[in-house]
Amino acid sequence: MAITIRSSFNVDAKPADAWRSLIDIEFSAPCFPGAELKEKQEDGSYKGAFSVKLGPLTFKFAGKFKIAEQDDATRTAVVTASGTDTKGRGGADANIQVSVHDQEGKTRVDVVSDVNLSGTVAQYGRGSSMIEALSQQLLNQFSKNLTAQIEASSAPAEVDASLSSQPIGTGGDTAAAGAQPAPPVQTRRVSAPVAPLDAGSLVRQALWQSIRNFFARLFGARQSR
Repeated sequence: MAITIRSSFNVDAKPADAWRSLIDIEFSAPCFPGAELKEKQEDGSYKGAFSVKLGPLTFKFAGKFKIAEQDDATRTAVVTASGTDTKGRGGADANIQVSVHDQEGKTRVDVVSDVNLSGTVAQYGRGSSMIEALSQQLLNQFSKNLTAQIEASSAPAEVDASLSSQPIGTGGDTAAAGAQPAPPVQTRRVSAPVAPLDAGSLVRQALWQSIRNFFARLFGARQSR
C-alpha cells in the first residue's frame, strides 16, 4: 500500500538553528515520540527503533534511516527509512523530503513522505486520512520536543563557582596576574531515548480530525453543486 503524506510543523527557533538541529541526527531523532536511536553504520545510516503502545498492545519496529541528500544552501534534505515489525507483522519504507522555511524569524518545516506499507501494517493503514492526521499529531509533538531541546542546548553553560571565585595573583606573580580565566566549555545536550509512544490519545485526536475533514469535504461538495 503506497500513500503520500503532506504535513508541516513550526519550530520556535531561527531557521538556521532549526536546520542545524534537524540534520544533527543524534540530536533530533530522539525528539520524535517513541523513537530510539541506535548505532551508526559505515554507510552513514543509523539503526533505530520505533515503539508505539495502542491499548494493551505494544508494537515495535526495527530498521534504519539516513540522510540521502542534503542541501544546506536551500535547507532541504531527503531522508530514506525502512523498518519491519519485530514480530513479523509487516513493515514500511519511506522517502521523506524535508524543507525549512523562514516564517517571520521563526521556522516552518514542510514534510512530504512517500510511504509504502506491507503486511498486516498495511491493513492498519487502509484509512490514509487517519494516517495523515496521526502523522501530523506526531510531528506536532516532535516540534515541541525539538524546540525545547534547541532552547536547552543554547542555554549558557554553568561556570564552576569554585573556579570563578579564585582571586587573580598580584605582586610578583605576573603570570597569574595577566592570565585570563578560561571560558566555560559548552557541550551540546543530547536527548535521552523516549519511552514507547502511547498512541491512544493521538489516535482519538487523529480520528476527530479525520471526521472533521470528511464533513468539510462533504459540505464543500454540496455547496459547489
